[in-house]
Parts: sequence; C-alpha cells; structure tokens
Amino acid sequence: MKKYEYSILPEYAPLYPKLPYRYEEYEKVSVYCRGDKEKMQRLLPKEFTVTDDVFEVFLLRNNKIEGLDNYNEGGLIIPCSYKDINGACMSFEYVDTDDALCAGREIWGYPKKIGEIEFNVDGGKVSGSVSRKGKKIIDVTFEETGEAFEQPNLFPRLQVKRFPHVEHEGTHLNTILKNEFYDAVTKKQVTGKATLNWEESLDDPLASLGDVEVVGAIYFVGGYTLSYGKVIDEL
Repeated sequence: MKKYEYSILPEYAPLYPKLPYRYEEYEKVSVYCRGDKEKMQRLLPKEFTVTDDVFEVFLLRNNKIEGLDNYNEGGLIIPCSYKDINGACMSFEYVDTDDALCAGREIWGYPKKIGEIEFNVDGGKVSGSVSRKGKKIIDVTFEETGEAFEQPNLFPRLQVKRFPHVEHEGTHLNTILKNEFYDAVTKKQVTGKATLNWEESLDDPLASLGDVEVVGAIYFVGGYTLSYGKVIDEL
C-alpha cells in the first residue's frame, strides 16, 4: 500500500500542512473575569474539574503564520484539572477559516467552530467580537491604562479529543490531551480596563456564565510555535 505523505484526508489535496506551525506575529486581547465556579463547571468536559473562579475570554488576530492561512479567533478558557494535572481547557473556540478549524479539531481536539470575528485596533483601544448564527456571543472593548493585576496561569491546555463512532452511537476516539506552546516571544504587552458583553445563544451558551466581574485585561503582541501535544489518558 502506498505510504501517504499526509495523514489527513484528502491525502492528494490536504486541507492543512504538517506540523509545526509558527505564529510570527499575533495580536490578542485577554479579558480575565471572576465567575461562578458551578456555572463554569457546566461548560467543561465532564472529565475535568474547575480549579479557580477566574477565566479568560479572548479575541485574537493572526498577522503572519508559517503553515496556515492567517485567521482570526476568539474563545473562552477555563482553569481546570484532570486527575493530578493542572491547566486550562479551551471550552469554546471560534475561527474564520476552514484549515484552522479542522487542524485544531483533528489534531488537538480543540472545540473549534466557524464564526464571524471582528478585531479593531485604534491607538491604545481595541474592540472586537465573535458572532455566530446571528448572535454576538462575545463583545469586548479594551483601553490601555497600565492598571496592574495578577494574571492567572492558564497553561498547559487540557483538551478532550472525542470523535463519534461510525457504526453505532458512542465514541470511536476518546482521549485526554495536553498541549503546550513553544518558543514564545513577547513583542508588546500592556494592561488596561475592559468591558465584556455576550448575547444568549442556545448553540453557544457562553452567556450562561451571567454577569461577571472583570478583574483585568491585557493587549498582547507576540509569537509562538504550535506542534504536537501529548496523550495523557485513553478513555
């Protein structure tokens, strides 16, 4: 049998290239919020346990990537643990290109969906949003002020890579993964104040976290390498 260069379909015209991917310059606004841990737990895979009441909502614009087309992104990251391993789970994630969507889901189990993403920078102010199915599920404004706060550590990423079975109801693949970023570079980082709003959506229930307290925000420009992760459990 022919040995294929790529391990994805279609092998004669792959949707995304082999790893690693180098993100040379991305801009990101992170809004850190204090929420209700019981509500946060409901937005985690059942295998994970929430470990803190401060979570991250982010918007991101990629300006140069080696390996994928440039894309925009937004999502929700919740601190959690799996057994004795602490980290954070990408609970919701939205992108606006198909190669970023499928690479993230198929390789690492990131729960990516296609969304409409806005990211606008005007001096020391940033505004942006994620919309999907007619709902603005994330709406953020940021203004640089230099206000200090304690930034939580939300790494490594802990994800569940779960695929449905082809022959019957249930899972064909059910794996707990750990993923890290490598060779991270900080080009700019400033703190500020931010507002966060979200519209209720049955398909994307981020707003089920309710009214939350914003404890700090960061505008960041930098780079990193995204490569293979590690399987830590097979379920």
